[in-house]
Amino acid sequence: MAIKYNSVLARQYVFISLIALFSILPISIMAYKIFYLDYPLTGLIPVNSYILDVKMQADGHGDSMKMSTFLPKSDSRQTILNEMSSSGAFSLSIDSNDMNRMATWEAEDVNGHHNIGYSYSVQAKHVQYVIPDNLLIPDSYPESLGQYLKEEDGIQINDPLIDQSTKKLITDENPSILDVVTRIHRHLQDDFANKKFSGFTDAITALKLGEASCNGKGRLFVAMARHLNIPARLVGGVILKQGSKRTSHQWVELYINNHWVPFDTINNHFAEIPANFLTLYYGDQALFKHTSDINFQYMFSTKTRLVPRAEAQEVLGESVFNITNFYSLFQKVGISQDLLKIILMIPLGAFVVVVFRNVIGVETFGTFLPALIAAAARESGLMWGLLGFVSIIVISSLVRKVLEWLQLLHSPKMAIMLTTVVVVLLLLAVIGVNLGMIQLAQVSLFPIAILAITAERFAILEAEQGMLKSIKITLTTCVVIAACFFVMDSLFLQSMILAFPELILIPVALNLWLGRWIGMRFSEFIRFRKLIFGPQS
Repeated sequence: MAIKYNSVLARQYVFISLIALFSILPISIMAYKIFYLDYPLTGLIPVNSYILDVKMQADGHGDSMKMSTFLPKSDSRQTILNEMSSSGAFSLSIDSNDMNRMATWEAEDVNGHHNIGYSYSVQAKHVQYVIPDNLLIPDSYPESLGQYLKEEDGIQINDPLIDQSTKKLITDENPSILDVVTRIHRHLQDDFANKKFSGFTDAITALKLGEASCNGKGRLFVAMARHLNIPARLVGGVILKQGSKRTSHQWVELYINNHWVPFDTINNHFAEIPANFLTLYYGDQALFKHTSDINFQYMFSTKTRLVPRAEAQEVLGESVFNITNFYSLFQKVGISQDLLKIILMIPLGAFVVVVFRNVIGVETFGTFLPALIAAAARESGLMWGLLGFVSIIVISSLVRKVLEWLQLLHSPKMAIMLTTVVVVLLLLAVIGVNLGMIQLAQVSLFPIAILAITAERFAILEAEQGMLKSIKITLTTCVVIAACFFVMDSLFLQSMILAFPELILIPVALNLWLGRWIGMRFSEFIRFRKLIFGPQS
């Protein structure tokens, strides 16, 4: 008896010690980062991320068809993530050089209406430059900058009107660069009206009219800067705002003090570029090129969302004392922050499932299926994720009925069920691509094997306990998936777990505590409430 008592006591000590360890250890490491490594807590503040869908439509008439557009590149100011293409019958090729990336879609014998989409997420920073007031215009530049001082079609730097206009603006014999660019910027901003011209407007036309769109003002700015021996170039892109539109934007960059400094006289941005400006290409380019006579249309659709910022992770990764920053380690092997975030959030989703099953008393298909579906639904969104999940379960259960009628053995039957899940996922992806709903296509990221097993359980439950019971558990599974999704999609929790990945040990401590839960479940409390609160005899 004494031995048994000592064994129980030892088990209790180990149990309490483990809970204390998994509670105190992550908090201690977190304190170490904050107070010893000076972790920037501003890293916990989310930043805006933009999801841009570029949608193109064209009508074929039996001939070959070709469409192309520029894709953004990641640089020190903007980061491009999660690129996806829905090309349909078209083949996609992407060519890249030091300046630009060009995507081209091609197909032969094209008939009828076709939709093409390309989507990506963007995180960018607001950047502002300070131009020294005593900086003079250099007499010469490196050879690589020579192209940004030459005349081009539409940028007539040697035209007499350009010479007259610049001399009228710049009267000093040896002006500073700051004075020159300020005078040009203010002249184009204040004295030229903003007009929405869809066609090509060259520098001279803009000068004569005294009004222009972004491309006309941009070419005039570049022409005047180059005429004064300041390297200048056009930049094309999109201003990211929630909603859909067909308008792109152009601004200019001047090479000043070894930096390309941005200017936008349409929106009055002097030596700065806002965080919602997406750079797509450099140079005087057409954003879209396509085969003629194909009724080509395009549309930009932008959605915004808040995401954890990566800067704090990078700052922390620079410390040689930081032994728990998994982000820097994953980055070395090319694993994105998004994937790391999903991995680190799964334990939290699993804990949510434990609470629903052990504390609330809700039945679900599979122990941790809701957490995995919630993680996979991050890209598709909750609505499309639940729709895809229910569709797979229903269709697979119907297929299983046929297989049961054929009296197949278990292993071949499960192999066919697995194939059914794959086919349904592919069909959902095809439907999403053809309808231009990229999020529906993301349902293909669902865990296939687990879904096949879940469909098998659904069919067995229906056969043993009836359709009503199977539908009830399907609905409660969807509820738990939604709860996991909202917890795992929490910006605050994502920022915390990315900044302090050691906090995933906290759910271990909580699961240890729930592992000995002997209290009444909430569902049981509701079920037996009359007995609990009934009259005492």
